[in-house]
Amino acid sequence: MESDKENINKMKASTRIPLPLQPLPALPKHLVESKKRNVHEVNERYPLKTLNTQALALPGPSLKCVANRPKNQMFDTKHVTLRQRVEQLDWDYKVFKDDRGNDDQVIMISDDEDVSRRDEFMFFTENKERNCLGEARAAVTPALKSPSLEPSRVKQIKRSLKRPHSRELQGLSPVCKEQQPVDEKVKRRLHFSEPLQERLSSPDQLKKSYMVSLCRTYALDMFSYLLETEQKSTAPRISSIMRACVINWLMKVNGPDGNPATIQTATWYLDSVLVVGQVQVDKLQLIAAACYWIAHKLHGSGLSGQRLVKYANYAFTPERLLAAEKAVLERLKFPSQPVVPQEFITYLAWWCNSSRPGEIEVAATFLCMSGIMVDKSLCSECPSVVGAAAVRNALILLRKRDLLIHLQTCPVFRAAEKKATNIAYTCSILRRAVRTVATPTYEYRTPFEHYGTPPHYIAQRVINAANELSVMDARNTCRKHLQ
Repeated sequence: MESDKENINKMKASTRIPLPLQPLPALPKHLVESKKRNVHEVNERYPLKTLNTQALALPGPSLKCVANRPKNQMFDTKHVTLRQRVEQLDWDYKVFKDDRGNDDQVIMISDDEDVSRRDEFMFFTENKERNCLGEARAAVTPALKSPSLEPSRVKQIKRSLKRPHSRELQGLSPVCKEQQPVDEKVKRRLHFSEPLQERLSSPDQLKKSYMVSLCRTYALDMFSYLLETEQKSTAPRISSIMRACVINWLMKVNGPDGNPATIQTATWYLDSVLVVGQVQVDKLQLIAAACYWIAHKLHGSGLSGQRLVKYANYAFTPERLLAAEKAVLERLKFPSQPVVPQEFITYLAWWCNSSRPGEIEVAATFLCMSGIMVDKSLCSECPSVVGAAAVRNALILLRKRDLLIHLQTCPVFRAAEKKATNIAYTCSILRRAVRTVATPTYEYRTPFEHYGTPPHYIAQRVINAANELSVMDARNTCRKHLQ
């Protein structure tokens, strides 16, 4: 006993591992039994027998291991390969897919190819459901569900629905893309109805070349035809104030960027109707709207009757507008498109200054529109004379008298000047109409509002110069009387 105590003390001193105060618990029974089983069952396997027969005859260790396996065992699905239960195999799958029809194909088979087993293959494909191969199952590895590695399926669907083609299929508006910068050469390619600000800017090289070639090739033929076909009209039997009211409303409907030739054509139709017959006051707006509708079909894109009725504040219905259009055409015996002063204004302004014709054209248009609205006596003048007088006035009022000499060399201007009774008197009528429109007490000021917009203020410049010129004319007249 003393020797044992000495040995224990030596072990404590050498190892320094504290010993338990109580004895250790016994080992679990399943561990002890499994060790005992393994010792006795190693030699229980009989030789010269397969595993299947051994499992059926004598229970071996494999069956016991399966029996001892826990029922609710969890596996990590990342390392598990699942197999689908049912899958329809594509027995007609082609590696080399050809979209061409079988009728048009010509297949060349060499003599070295073995085509003797073709019938067996056809029999196999026709009886594929009854063959002994059974159903094949394709291996499918589940995708990782970690949100940190890749987006979920719902996020992918939401992203796909935001694409333009998916939104179009759903009937939604596609995602707006940023507008790409347009090339300057194609930005203004032969726009025949240009806004006011574009007319004031200098044309690009493409349009310059087009206008030059048009001038050289077709200008003389076109304007000689216009000068031959233009006609004078008679002053309508209506008061100037009432007529100015209707034309002022048509200018508002046409807008500042509308084609001035549309208003001039509509005015010609209205004056012709008023010359031929009488129109009641309550139907004057309806007849004017019908004339504008006819002119808009000739010069611009289609304008719906419902929209025109809305502009008239529903003073008439679309059915009455159609009836008025038919009545106007029947009364005028379906006339051809009239010649208007705007056709001469555009060409003569370009002739004066081909690099910057916009300023001259806008000033001449302002003079012409004001004269047509205010003074009905211009109906007795040819449209070419009114256009030539407007361009001549524009050069004088814009203080570009040096271009008058160049204007005199234009054959179209000389032909229009020969037709005029007194072109200086026509110029004075246009200047007086501009001063009338600029009067604060005058009620109809739509031309001044359309052509007096910043930054150029063409209407204000023309009006100031017209007032100064009228003062100078008055002084000269007084001096002549005094002399």
